[in-house]
Amino acid sequence: MDEEFETAEPGIEHLRKHVDGLAPDVFEVRVSSQGGFILASTDPEDDNTFSRIQAISSSDLEELNRLGPLVDLVRCLKSPEPSKKRLAYVWHEINLWMWLPQNAHIVRLDRLVVDEIEGRCVGITTAYIPGGTLEENKNRIFKPKWLHQLTAVIDELNLDPGIAHQDVAPRNHLIDDTMDSSMIFDFKFSVRISEVGSSEARSDIITCDVTLRAGWTLHSDVQLEHPVSEFRETLAQWSERRRRGKYITSYKEAPNFIYWPNTPEPPPSEVVLNYSSGPVTQKKVLWNVERRRMLEQGKTALNWQRPPRAKLNSGDRILETGEFIEQT
Repeated sequence: MDEEFETAEPGIEHLRKHVDGLAPDVFEVRVSSQGGFILASTDPEDDNTFSRIQAISSSDLEELNRLGPLVDLVRCLKSPEPSKKRLAYVWHEINLWMWLPQNAHIVRLDRLVVDEIEGRCVGITTAYIPGGTLEENKNRIFKPKWLHQLTAVIDELNLDPGIAHQDVAPRNHLIDDTMDSSMIFDFKFSVRISEVGSSEARSDIITCDVTLRAGWTLHSDVQLEHPVSEFRETLAQWSERRRRGKYITSYKEAPNFIYWPNTPEPPPSEVVLNYSSGPVTQKKVLWNVERRRMLEQGKTALNWQRPPRAKLNSGDRILETGEFIEQT
């Protein structure tokens, strides 16, 4: 953009206007402060993609829909009976989610996704719950038993493995219509209690009204099976039970606390350093590498450029790699 902003939001909003019309090989877009299109660059020097973050590919997964940033609805083509999965690309979630206890009210982690070049873990799939989230489906009448299920699963997470979810909000609260039960997912903000990132301020159960309030009134988008006072009473009783009951100040006090090692250090890579006496090749640990630098060195980098969903024709099928599936 022609001017600097304190946050990325203005640039993102302007990009939304043009993104569907961009070619897959565009690395940089320039717009005016009013959002007018100026130019699109395909120069590899403008490619600032980090190869180990954005580079994800799996030729075994067919894209069915894009649910949100870094989250797709996919189908595994190699399964005997292809089933729908939710694909997410968050490293921290993998370490925590895979060791959570089996619970009917926690969406289970299904598989690890690895890239096709080096076999590195680049994502996860979870079971897809077609009922949708409370944020998405505002016509659903919320039942008291779903609130009981939610508080029970929070108790289990806190007191058994010592985990705080820290993002219990309508967007992360699913209703499984087939089982008539509630489920939570999305553990990217979750932490072991007392560890870095743990915050009591994130332990609320967030309703559709995110403002601070002394009283509790029914939100205009919410439909309840019983009066709001009954839900309020349920939460008050639960809160009192937690105050009087077992209290965890550190995850290590939990009977089945989860442990995983720190992120392993990647193997050293060869880098070329240019000195006045000439270029020198050295071994160096790199936590991320720009894709353009890998290509300059003749190395293979994953290319995850996919056509916009708006540009796909009816019947088109594509992989997570962006490649079209040939119709037979």
